Amino acid sequence: MEAQQNNFEGWAVIELFGHAKAIGFVTTQAFGQAVLFRVDTPGLPERDFVLTKPAYTRQNGDESSGWTPAGSKVRRAAVAASTRLVGPGAIYSIVPCTNETAMDAIEHLIERPLILLERAKSSEMPMLLPGESHESDRCCDECGQTPEEGHTEDCSFAQGDDEEAG
Repeated sequence: MEAQQNNFEGWAVIELFGHAKAIGFVTTQAFGQAVLFRVDTPGLPERDFVLTKPAYTRQNGDESSGWTPAGSKVRRAAVAASTRLVGPGAIYSIVPCTNETAMDAIEHLIERPLILLERAKSSEMPMLLPGESHESDRCCDECGQTPEEGHTEDCSFAQGDDEEAG
């Protein structure tokens, strides 16, 4: 009695060992005794969009980079279509999904540099790296002065400065 071979065909996110992912339309292909999963990832055109959360970007296409606040207009480079054959031994899991979910995963899970086109004009302070602080974090809530500047005369904390000095 011959064993029946099952085939997979559909959109999926394939999680591979080594923290890699393959996303696209998946089909099963047999090469003699070897069976591989073919993952066809569609290409995406270059596109502009507005950040919904802060992100690390290249500044205006040059080599400098930094954190960019939400609301900034950025460009994401085009993604070329690709095909990948994956062996079953390299697969951690296969997550079947819809075409829309796969396209969203391609957009958000495949890392590509973002190019800053226009920084958001907001009162929101820029993101900081660990260990950094905003100058305003050091300012008095009442008079707005830093410890080096001292409090203003009308600030209720100004009397504390005199006592510490004396």
